[in-house]
Amino acid sequence: MKTRNRVSQTILAAALAGGALLAASSAFAQAVVVEQPQMMPVGVQINIGWHGDRYWDGHRYWAHDEWMHRHPHDHDPRRDHDRRP
Repeated sequence: MKTRNRVSQTILAAALAGGALLAASSAFAQAVVVEQPQMMPVGVQINIGWHGDRYWDGHRYWAHDEWMHRHPHDHDPRRDHDRRP
């Protein structure tokens, strides 16, 4: 009888521990995987040197800028069209 009582207590303790473990694990919030946003395909055009419909040359720009710094009192031939009467 003592053996039967011991087995029954062991089964009862195991069931109680399993129930506690089940109840504790169900209390945690589960991570929900949300669908990531997708990138929209766009047409990308890389044209080195072109700015709109004009060609941009950095060397000529900086050469002109250096010339203007060396000749501060001379008129700017590129800006001469701004002073038309």
